[in-house]
Amino acid sequence: MPSLQTMALSFAALVLSTSSLANAIETSSAVKNLDLQIGNWSQERFGQNHTYKFSTQDRRLQVPSCQTFTFSTNVSLAEPKSAFMVNVQCVEAGWSRYIRAKATKQVVVEAALVHVLTPIAVIEAGEEITAKDFSVAQLPPHRTPQGSIATLGKSAKWFSARRMRPGYIVTAKDLLKPKKVLVVNKALPAGTLLTKQDFDATERAVNIPRDAITSMENIANLAASKLLHPGDILRRRDLTKGKLIKRGEKVALLSQGFSFAISSEVVALEDGFLGEQVRLLNPESQRRVSAIVTGASKAKTLSTK
Repeated sequence: MPSLQTMALSFAALVLSTSSLANAIETSSAVKNLDLQIGNWSQERFGQNHTYKFSTQDRRLQVPSCQTFTFSTNVSLAEPKSAFMVNVQCVEAGWSRYIRAKATKQVVVEAALVHVLTPIAVIEAGEEITAKDFSVAQLPPHRTPQGSIATLGKSAKWFSARRMRPGYIVTAKDLLKPKKVLVVNKALPAGTLLTKQDFDATERAVNIPRDAITSMENIANLAASKLLHPGDILRRRDLTKGKLIKRGEKVALLSQGFSFAISSEVVALEDGFLGEQVRLLNPESQRRVSAIVTGASKAKTLSTK
C-alpha cells in the first residue's frame, strides 16, 4: 500500500493541477471578453468588423477579468494605417496595456488630389506666358513637386525660366517676372554718342546681365565703349564718357552774366568730354576762349565780366 507521504504528494499535485486549470479557464474567458469588446470597438471606429487583427493571444499578456475595457488610439477611418498600437485599460482592475493592431488586408489611404499646371504646347525659355498656355491636371500629393502652381492669374505677366514640354509640372521656380531693359536696335561703332533712338525699351526675364541698363536717363552724354550689335542688352560695361565736342566742329557757346546771356557760335580747337575745359575760337574776331563742356556741341564760358 502507498505510504502517507506518497498520498500527500499526489493530493497536492491534484490540487495544483486543478488550480492551474481554473486559472487557465479564467484567463481564456478574460481574453474572449477582451476580444469581443475590442472587436465591437473596432467595428464602431472603422466601420466594419475584422478590419484589424489584435494581438490579444500573446501569452505574455495577462488579461484580467473586466466588465468594461476602454480603448484609445489616434487612428481613424479617415486616416487608416496598416499597423498601430491601441491603449487598452481596465479601470476597475487598475490594468493598462498597449496591444498591437494589424490590418487584415492592405490599407489604401485616399488622399485629396492636388491641382497642378502643365503646358499645352512646348514653351521656350524666356518666352512670355499667360494662363492660356496651360491646362489644369490633378495628381496625388506624393507625385506633386514642391512649389507646384495651381493657378496663374489671367492678368499676370510672366516669362518662362526654362524650356517646358507638355506634361511638365510647373513650379514657382519656372516663372519669372519681366524686367525692363534697353536693347540695341542698330549697329553702334565704338565711340558713338548714344541717343534714345538707338535703343528699344523691352521686357526680358532670362539671360539678363547684372549691370543691364534699365532707363534711358542712364545713357545721357555717354558713348559706346565697343561695337554694339542689334539685339544686345545694353550694359554698364558697354558705356564710356561721350566725346561731346570734337575738334573742328561748331559749338554753341553760352556767355552768361548777372544781367545778360549771349549765345554765339564758335569752333572747337580740341576734343572735349562732359565737364572738361576746352579751347574755342571765335571765327569772326579770331579770339580764343576757354569754356566748360555742358553737352553735345555745347559749352559755357568760365566767367564773364
